[in-house]
Amino acid sequence: MLYDLAALIAAFSIALSNLVAPSAIRHLGPVVFNCWRLVAALIVVVLLVVLGGHWALPSAKQLLALGASGVIGIVIADSCFYAALARLGPRQTSVIYTSWAPFAAVLGYLLLGETLSLMKVAGIGAVIGGVALAIICRPSAKLTTVDEGHGTSIGGVVFGLAAAAAAAGAVLIARPVMAAGVDPATATAVRAAVGLLGLFVMSRLPGFHSEAPTIAVALRSATSGVLGMGVGMTLVLFALSGQPVGIVSTLSSTTPVAILPLLWMTSGVRPPAAAWAGAALAVAGVAVIAGGY
Repeated sequence: MLYDLAALIAAFSIALSNLVAPSAIRHLGPVVFNCWRLVAALIVVVLLVVLGGHWALPSAKQLLALGASGVIGIVIADSCFYAALARLGPRQTSVIYTSWAPFAAVLGYLLLGETLSLMKVAGIGAVIGGVALAIICRPSAKLTTVDEGHGTSIGGVVFGLAAAAAAAGAVLIARPVMAAGVDPATATAVRAAVGLLGLFVMSRLPGFHSEAPTIAVALRSATSGVLGMGVGMTLVLFALSGQPVGIVSTLSSTTPVAILPLLWMTSGVRPPAAAWAGAALAVAGVAVIAGGY
């Protein structure tokens, strides 16, 4: 029960991190915002590793795989995710991002020879249906002021799907390393460090520069990083120590549902029924895919 609760709190923490992020992303741009966010998160993760006494570097081959996973999962996936978040807002983006599960299932089938049962195909269909409902559903004007997106845009949807596909690829690259017994917190720190280096290089390129952050923007960026990767990832890792991957991934993927009451509380406006239906359908699809049926 404690491990299940940790995974659910992780989903809530990630939802909260997405809720505070959009205005900071629009001020800094997704790449520079992700740099600030990752610095705060990396400090928290490294402290956890050091205090936990688990600091042991993986082998050179494992470091290479984790580095590649970090580039794809953080530099590409996270940057695309935050570009989508700035355009669509946290509600729609979080539902679209659940499509990482179908992407992972399909890539596993194509690249690793994993089977796609009829139930997994049904799960993929459920996620696609949930994403479609989230895209079609338009929030009220008052809810939009809190959801902070600019409504449905093709660019936002493309960025969201690209983020999900890249995240799935990053998971597949990291899977053999984690199966070999590398400490999860250490692996997270390595991926975050490589990702931060890649993002810093990108931020120096033409077109990625941004205004200097105000104190409020810097605090929002750091809060998003600590809540999303620091608290959220730590709780997911804790949950994995006592529950199977399928259960933890399903519970921690309930972010689309967790974000709806947060929007309701902050705006005073109940999200439309289609938003709840889309989020629930997407989460149900993830549960079927992760369940290994």
